[in-house]
Amino acid sequence: MSNSKISYSQFLYLFFINRIVMVLTFLPIFNAPPKNQDVWLSVVFMYPFSILASLPLLYLCSLFPNQTFTSILYTVFGKASKVLSILYVWFFFHITAIQIAQFVEFMATAVLPETPVLFLIVTMLIVCLYALKKGIEPLARFAQITSFITMLSLAIIMIISLRFFDPSVFEPVLEKNILQPIFGGIYLCSLSSEIITIGMVNPYIVKVKNKKCILKDITKTIALAFLLVVIFYLAITVIVLSLFGYTQASRLSFPFYSAIKVLSMAEFLERFESLHMAIWIMGIFLKITYFMYILLTTVQELRNTADYFAYAIPFTSVLAPFVFYIIPDFLSLDRFMSYRYFTLYSYIFIFLIPLFTLIFAKIKQRLSNR
Repeated sequence: MSNSKISYSQFLYLFFINRIVMVLTFLPIFNAPPKNQDVWLSVVFMYPFSILASLPLLYLCSLFPNQTFTSILYTVFGKASKVLSILYVWFFFHITAIQIAQFVEFMATAVLPETPVLFLIVTMLIVCLYALKKGIEPLARFAQITSFITMLSLAIIMIISLRFFDPSVFEPVLEKNILQPIFGGIYLCSLSSEIITIGMVNPYIVKVKNKKCILKDITKTIALAFLLVVIFYLAITVIVLSLFGYTQASRLSFPFYSAIKVLSMAEFLERFESLHMAIWIMGIFLKITYFMYILLTTVQELRNTADYFAYAIPFTSVLAPFVFYIIPDFLSLDRFMSYRYFTLYSYIFIFLIPLFTLIFAKIKQRLSNR
């Protein structure tokens, strides 16, 4: 296990950037329930579902403050935990590959259409490998810098876009029924794969000794991180709706990027997409590196070895061809990431398995106390 330690505030920024970065491009809520102008309500409902989905893992982190989630699985289930650990290796590998594929999809479609896909994959992986070697602490410090730049840049973009704000695009409110935005909120929560990484970073966060304070502090950190995500997610959704309306926005591959391209100030300050690209590149690099770190840490725990980086080259060598294999058909990738398929797939890993682990841990604890 690494000796690197990060603070709660550093983890907050790390979590925030990882969750918000894909919102800056894809905005998947436009192709999910309620499929009308009430999509902004789905963003609002995402917040309570995200907190609820995180609770089992947060409670486990307070019960086992010096263990990763995979080591908690071993403590609770014994040798049977190997199967679950292997499943998480696949999940983190798959999510990392999807993120690289989405990076390539955006770059090859909107920014650098003539650049070879393989070059984009290899370049990103090489930079990520360098960052992985440094460990979680420098990554968290970079997240602090990136978060500040991202929030400042988004605030500037939002102020400039105020003159485009049109309240009529939100009417009628609750056109179908309240259940549709709730379903949308559940789907948006499922896209928060970062929830399960809380357990993998758990031992690297500097904590107080009191377990009740640990639960309070980490819950407060995650609640604030998700609140920041919802605030900026909601603002981005409102900007896109005001500029395009729901019908046109739902047909766009990259709604927020398209919205930024039409923004201007005083008829001379334009090309805000360059600002968008700067914060997006930093964010997606951080997200891919972070999930690669979580993947390697999971493998390290499974193999019970001292150095996570020993697996970096082998897994990178597998990631590159795997991504190269899945990206030719972007439609299939987008379909898999839709609410019909990804919702259940994600909840199994970020909520159901941690919930069952917590239940078994409490049962085991009570039996041992008798």
